[in-house]
Amino acid sequence: MVFLWQKQNNSIALLLNNGMRKHKHHIIPKHMGGSDDPPNLVELTVEEHAEAHRILWEKYGRWQDRLAWLGLLNIIGKDQIIDDMYKNRKVNRIPCTNFMTEEEIIKWKTNLSKALKGKPKSDKWKENASKRLSGSGNPMYGKEPWNKGKKGFSASLESKMKRGHPILYNGIEYYSIKEAARQNNISDYLVKKNSIPIIK
Repeated sequence: MVFLWQKQNNSIALLLNNGMRKHKHHIIPKHMGGSDDPPNLVELTVEEHAEAHRILWEKYGRWQDRLAWLGLLNIIGKDQIIDDMYKNRKVNRIPCTNFMTEEEIIKWKTNLSKALKGKPKSDKWKENASKRLSGSGNPMYGKEPWNKGKKGFSASLESKMKRGHPILYNGIEYYSIKEAARQNNISDYLVKKNSIPIIK
């Protein structure tokens, strides 16, 4: 079976033959805001896929198409592709929307928004999830909370003394230089200079 597909004033004419390895090619590339919808996809052989990207690169000059073209033909290797992608993304911080019409930008933003939101959940799915996670289905069912019986985050003076580096400043014991500086309203430097470390 031979299938002829033509697009953009006959600039791309591709033959698809049975028995050959096929690639799915985005008619409007993803980097130009194209979607994964079936009308935007066409099956091509590796050589045809490379040729399609060569044509796109010559017409629009986008580095993504150049890398796809050369990579599909094994002219450049995976390491060079990754290296070039990194360099181009770092140097060319030009958004793809600069080359798009207003209508294409709106479609691109809509597709991007849908992709980020994910598939909407039905009310039935939400109800089933609620049942699954209630009672014994809840991973925390029957377990005590990690903070049960604990009093917030304020540690006792004793525990602060254990963690800190206690010092003696003006005859008073403090659990750290910071605490002494804060309570005496002076700089850490002055406390450090005039304090004695307590070794326990």
